[in-house]
Amino acid sequence: MRRTFCFGGSRVAKRMSERAPMADGCVFCDIARRAPTSTTALLYSDDKVVAFRDINPSAFRHYLVIPIDHIPTVNSLCKTKDDHQLVSHMVKVGNDLLNQDAPNSEEHRFGFHQPPFNSVDHLHLHCLALPFMPSWRQVKYTPLGPLGGFIEAEKILERIKPEAEVYS
Repeated sequence: MRRTFCFGGSRVAKRMSERAPMADGCVFCDIARRAPTSTTALLYSDDKVVAFRDINPSAFRHYLVIPIDHIPTVNSLCKTKDDHQLVSHMVKVGNDLLNQDAPNSEEHRFGFHQPPFNSVDHLHLHCLALPFMPSWRQVKYTPLGPLGGFIEAEKILERIKPEAEVYS
């Protein structure tokens, strides 16, 4: 028997039903599907994710990597192989872009804002090549303990790592 765990436990069915190839009125869905109204230049694109520059950068380099399918927030991620692979792929894409464009930055940071601190209800990974510009912007990318705030990608990967499948 295989168990699936999503953040929020009893809301698994609701969270899974929130996922869709596209959501009406979602600016990131428009970018991902390359809608005619979107003028965002893509830095990277494949069948799972797209990457682009943040329109309000907080660091020397600040990119966003988003899934093409609409996943509302990090709270919609489940302990499944697919979600774990998706987030791992998002991190790899962001890391490759930063290594290419900012190899000498002091530090790279990868993470997500958790509700209610997320600005767009479409999962998006912030990929930051530091330093922060201006320096006070680092506050926006700091974990706030039980309040949520920013969560590093590695912590999300730990949380959604699937358990070994058990067969009966």
